Amino acid sequence: MKKKIYSIFAAVPMALAVVSCNFLDVDPEVITDGNFYNSEQEVIYGLAGVYGVINSEEFYGNNYSLMLSNTDDLCYYNRTTANNYSVWYRHDASSPEIYSAWTMIYRGVNNANAFMEAVQNSEFDQDHKYYNEARFLRAYYHFILAQAWGDIPVRKTAVTELGTDETNCPATPQLQALQWVASEMEACLDLADTELTNAPSRITRYTILGILSRVYLFMAGETVSGNDSYKHEYFGKARDYADMVITEAGEEGSNILYLNPSYSQFFINMIEDVYDPHESLWEADFMGNRSSSDNWSNGRIGDLIGLQSTADVGTYGEVNCNYAYGQYNGSMKLWNLYWTEDRTDDEDELQDDEAAGWDARQAWNMPPYNYAGGSFTAGGVTTTWRGGIDKTPYRVSPNTTFDVPTIARGVRNCGKYRRETIYEGVKGDRGTFTPINYPILRYSDVLLMYAEASNEYEGPTQRAYDMVKKVRDRAGIKTRDYSEYSSQEAFRQFVRNERGRELCFESLRKYDLIRWGIFVDAMKGYIPDTQDTDWGTGNTAGVASSTASAVQARHIVLPIPSIELGVNADLVQNPLW
Repeated sequence: MKKKIYSIFAAVPMALAVVSCNFLDVDPEVITDGNFYNSEQEVIYGLAGVYGVINSEEFYGNNYSLMLSNTDDLCYYNRTTANNYSVWYRHDASSPEIYSAWTMIYRGVNNANAFMEAVQNSEFDQDHKYYNEARFLRAYYHFILAQAWGDIPVRKTAVTELGTDETNCPATPQLQALQWVASEMEACLDLADTELTNAPSRITRYTILGILSRVYLFMAGETVSGNDSYKHEYFGKARDYADMVITEAGEEGSNILYLNPSYSQFFINMIEDVYDPHESLWEADFMGNRSSSDNWSNGRIGDLIGLQSTADVGTYGEVNCNYAYGQYNGSMKLWNLYWTEDRTDDEDELQDDEAAGWDARQAWNMPPYNYAGGSFTAGGVTTTWRGGIDKTPYRVSPNTTFDVPTIARGVRNCGKYRRETIYEGVKGDRGTFTPINYPILRYSDVLLMYAEASNEYEGPTQRAYDMVKKVRDRAGIKTRDYSEYSSQEAFRQFVRNERGRELCFESLRKYDLIRWGIFVDAMKGYIPDTQDTDWGTGNTAGVASSTASAVQARHIVLPIPSIELGVNADLVQNPLW
């Protein structure tokens, strides 16, 4: 299904459509002065302002998704210098990327409140559909805040004037904030759309169910204070909500949700600007490359996180991969998750230069090349690759091609959001903003959340195993028999590994580690990994090891921005910050 979906957005006035063909790509105004909407056109336009923060650079375009959330035990920032320190866990309360993400997400909260106040009891939303869309988004933004910052202000009314008593709002304890989030989302379920007409750029009933499963899993986590007596209940709710997605809309229900047969094709669709509403339940929607006013984007996906491509200006019309910094690498732990963990005995006998037996996700997420250019000498023969034009292998042996890996397992760029021109559809783009969308919720995540929550609630079951196996079957790898995972601990580790293999580079792993209570220890794992000779050449081992050394318990939450503390007199800094 090609983007963009026009149907419901056609009501937006044509004068506004000049800057975008999708209501998520405009910069609409939200009524904040107590007035009401006068037409359904205005209602739709106002709702766009509630969604709009999602596809900002400060939120899913870069700051929250990459800098604050994607440096974990499977993904590290590969540069020795940067303008921000969050990627190395050397940030503090004055770090601008923390303030900008906090501010943008709270802007979404305020837009939601203003929209709800203006549309409430409106004749143009008599079934409260738009109201509940905004209500869910308000809850989701609070979830992101509570997950990342811990205790947060819960704002249920719009702030119309800064510097007044409206600005002051004390923090609600994390557990209470999350409980409120869950109750708000649950209140939206019955009125949510069950059709995929506007998915995945807008939420459906199945989006809400899947996100509720995520919320309850986090609420049951090890780092949420005061949840001991609720954990079993929360795991049960996480299981049940994921199960509702599967039984209502998955293969066991209407069969409108299912895994794309090809893992790589799912992400190719995101690069090609094509919706995949059957696996993608929700994604951050970016458009264009800023080449013109009607081709605008705030996303750095594929540029900052992707395959490095540094072609010379003189040859840029020949490139096979558009400009990209490629600042994020998959770690050696991720390599080992693919190659050595949970493999069958016959697969263990394979060598890593054999294409057979590769996990399709490893081949796509950790390809053995980028487009940086350079040369390699073997057997007295020097081979040179032109940056941006030819695939540049990280390291090859004599008489082999770049299609098969030999070493350099810890230095590979994240390939999930690559800017290869065969997919992006434009050649020679030197811009740093891209049209590549970013996944927020996928059906494979729902299957894995069901398996994890089910195991924590009642121990391993055949059904939970079958959900994991669906994900592995799509990856083209074998799976050991269910009896191998018959203990709760064995199945727990099996699912955790699978989440890493399937969902790496999607801003989820860090919060998985946090809720599992293993974040600091997992990050320290970089230190021994970088000493392995298979890590690869260059200075990335030192960068990763230094990052690991900086991680402390206080990094389980982010600091409240100093500027926010200056304007909100009722707010205090997080402990340890």
